[in-house]
Amino acid sequence: MTLSPHRQHKIYISATMGYSLGSEDPEEVVYYKQIKEEMKKDRENENLGIARLD
Repeated sequence: MTLSPHRQHKIYISATMGYSLGSEDPEEVVYYKQIKEEMKKDRENENLGIARLD
C-alpha cells in the first residue's frame, strides 16, 4: 500500500513544522524519517531557500 498524496502532504507538514507523527504505521514512519533526514542534510550544506543573484 502506498501513501496517498493527501497523507504524504500531512506527514510533510508535520515534519517541517517539528511536530511528531502521531502514527505508528511503518510506511508513514519511513516517509517521515526520510523528510527529516533530507532537512538535516540541507541544514548541514546550508541549502536553505533560494540563492539570491544580486
